[in-house]
Amino acid sequence: MPSLRVFSITQAPSGAIWWSSSTGIGRYNGSRLKSYSLEQNTPYAHMGGRFIYLATDSSHIYAFDNRGSIYAYNPIRDVFEFHTSISSIIGYDVALNDIHIEGDIFFLALHNGVYSFANDSLKQIIKDVYVNRIIPTKDGLLFCAREGVYNEKGKQLLSYNTESGYYDELSGKLWLGGYENGLHIVTFKQDGTIATDHFISLTSGSTQGNPIRSICPYDDETMLFGIDGEGVWQMARDGQGECSLLFDANESEHSVLHGNGVYSIAVDTWKNIIIGTYSGGIDIARPVGSTTAIFRHIANDHQSLSNDHVNTVMALSDDLILIGTDNGINIFNSKTSLWQHCGQGTVVLNASRTPDGNVLVSTYGRGVYEIDNQANIRHIYTTNNSPLTDNHVYATLYDKDGGLWVGSLNGDLYYKSPNNPTPQYYPIHDVQAIIQLTSGQIAVGTAFGLKLITPGNEEIKELNYAPSGITDVNPFVNHLLTEGLNLWIATDGGGIYIYHLAKHESKQITTADGLPSNYVRSLVKGKDGRIWIATDEGLSFVMPDKINQVINVNYCYGLNRDYSLGASGNLPNGDIIFGTSTGALIIHPENVQALNYTANLIFLGVNCEVEQEALQNKRFFSNLERGEIHLAYNQRSFDLLFESVNMRNHYDINYRYMIDDGKWSQPFDQQYISFVSMEPGKHRFTLQCISRTSGTVIDTKELIIIIAQPWWNTWWMWCIYFAFILLLFYGAWRVYELHEKYMRLTIDHLQAVKPATPLPVAAPEPTDEKDSGKDFVDKATQLIVEHLSDSEFNIDQLCREMAMSRTLFYVKLKSYTGKSPQDFIRIIRLERAASMLRNGYNVSDVAAMTGFENPKYFSTVFKKYFDISPSKYQK
Repeated sequence: MPSLRVFSITQAPSGAIWWSSSTGIGRYNGSRLKSYSLEQNTPYAHMGGRFIYLATDSSHIYAFDNRGSIYAYNPIRDVFEFHTSISSIIGYDVALNDIHIEGDIFFLALHNGVYSFANDSLKQIIKDVYVNRIIPTKDGLLFCAREGVYNEKGKQLLSYNTESGYYDELSGKLWLGGYENGLHIVTFKQDGTIATDHFISLTSGSTQGNPIRSICPYDDETMLFGIDGEGVWQMARDGQGECSLLFDANESEHSVLHGNGVYSIAVDTWKNIIIGTYSGGIDIARPVGSTTAIFRHIANDHQSLSNDHVNTVMALSDDLILIGTDNGINIFNSKTSLWQHCGQGTVVLNASRTPDGNVLVSTYGRGVYEIDNQANIRHIYTTNNSPLTDNHVYATLYDKDGGLWVGSLNGDLYYKSPNNPTPQYYPIHDVQAIIQLTSGQIAVGTAFGLKLITPGNEEIKELNYAPSGITDVNPFVNHLLTEGLNLWIATDGGGIYIYHLAKHESKQITTADGLPSNYVRSLVKGKDGRIWIATDEGLSFVMPDKINQVINVNYCYGLNRDYSLGASGNLPNGDIIFGTSTGALIIHPENVQALNYTANLIFLGVNCEVEQEALQNKRFFSNLERGEIHLAYNQRSFDLLFESVNMRNHYDINYRYMIDDGKWSQPFDQQYISFVSMEPGKHRFTLQCISRTSGTVIDTKELIIIIAQPWWNTWWMWCIYFAFILLLFYGAWRVYELHEKYMRLTIDHLQAVKPATPLPVAAPEPTDEKDSGKDFVDKATQLIVEHLSDSEFNIDQLCREMAMSRTLFYVKLKSYTGKSPQDFIRIIRLERAASMLRNGYNVSDVAAMTGFENPKYFSTVFKKYFDISPSKYQK
């Protein structure tokens, strides 16, 4: 942010958040922050002590400063444009504190009263009072001033200095924030006069003298108050009870803000609380929604987790929750919200129930502790005082017969039967999880596979949970869960294997089925029947009867975490608790479903380095809204801007696009696409907003992009090209006519010349002209065939063989065949070549036998004549 001094906040219909600061305006759509400046040539005299505020109506956003200048946002040009100057109209400097807009009328709260502004004219409504805020109510407007509260008739309803206010239509109550006299709740009579004025005493004594700058409802039950110097406070919306601190910037459990000087509060569509302070910029308080509680370690706060790395969780009773961390045991009383800590310095790994209702706590290096339902703890098993062979205990279990199983890192698996005081050991190390199956067998998950043991029997069986035909199986078992006859096996990198204990068949679930990660940390079955899957990259769930339809729920705020090994469990009230590397969280399963949020795609405009002004007008944006844009050829390199606003789930939103019938692009998160030298013509552009976690399509928009042809490819240029071609043909025809005329004159001249001494010749037999033409062509053809393989045989040689001049031969051949001599020779060669190819000769031999020295040239000429290459013609 260019400035951390925030004065007002509002939400646009698109869902984006706008705010004003000491230097300009800011806009945030959940992914992208943009800053806007107002006039560039603001006088230096106006900069001192300048405050900038925002005002909105149903379709417009205005910015104004306390010097009286008003600016209107132009969405087409994406800038704030100067609208008017109240100081200039009045003729002297003013202090403009608030604006309320009704249709074309601007109500202005000034230092010397209230004015209405319409059609470039001002009208004073209230005189000689310093007005801070304008409050719309169902019966009209109220004006909060230093001298009190006034109605539109100028009547003073209250007499104390009022800084802010909010009229609650649900209850008809008027909430007023004083400059130094605290909070008031006012009710009205039927005639609009004051019925009651209830003063609210805030819990902090210092707050009574600080200005209440902002008041707004959070939901149907809660009102929020922004107090300058005291943070954000809350109170029941019905006005009952006390006002209490919600957020501040002090060192306490409420310390989340970056500044205490709260000037503005807004609650957006998704129930995020947007807080603007005088020195800390913008803070956004997001409701977790999917979680009912998140427990974290707070430095120097004993009433918090002792460490954020939570390794085990369990309900001790209806009110007590055990949370084991890297720094001991934490017991939280949900009834009193108080914490009890013990065993600090101990890494707690696992917890399990004892037959008498107590809990065994496994530790790393300190053996096993026991905790009763009163949260009393005692150290019971170590290598010093028990038969344990290793103090690094990862899992414990009391089976249904009361036998105790203890698995550790390097020691043998320990089993103590209730009927035999002598312990039994199994050579099983690296134990990660222990569970009892419905058959009574004990399943032990280790880093080297899954072992099956029958209590009292020394035999260890290896459970092969490989799916049929699969040899690549992950043996590192992290957690186990039984669901009917199915044994769910969570592995470290191989996803989940589901083994049917009766059919001895196995199925595998991986990221290909929707898992966030193949490193599965824990499994828990909720009371609603869903299997919850915690991984190192977030949370998902699956219905047991639809195991290949994994629902990734990382889009839910707070769930995308690194979950801990085996740290999950059900609470008595139906909630589920998970341990993660960043604290513990409790979810209410009903709040976590398949993707259930929306985010509408909006095309914002086009940026181009060429003729950008042509893309910033009403006609262009009207076409854009209809889904079509027209760009000049020199604008075919451009950026297409868009957004999809969801302030709760913006981190889950990705985009992809497709042009015409091509392939989808790779998902990306930036809100623009750069096109470089797009081909001229009409293109169908499809843009999708998709979930990052599950790939679900949230919204789709299509845009027709029309790139104009270059000037040399326009219709009028084609007309010129066509006319030029016609001219060329005409010129060639005229040249041909002249050549024909010249040839005829030459032949006539040669026939007219008689020899000096006539030679005796035999009288020719009368022949038909048609026959003489056939004989001429046959003879020429025969001569060409006789010299077919001679690449040096040319027109001059042919004319000598025919006993004719070149000119006479040309005229006769052209008149009989319509072909020139060169074309005539080439055609005979090609026709004979085609015949040879049909008879099985290869291309190189045929080229040589028909007088073509270069086989490549032969192929080119052949393809041009027959429209097919020699090799394909041969086939």
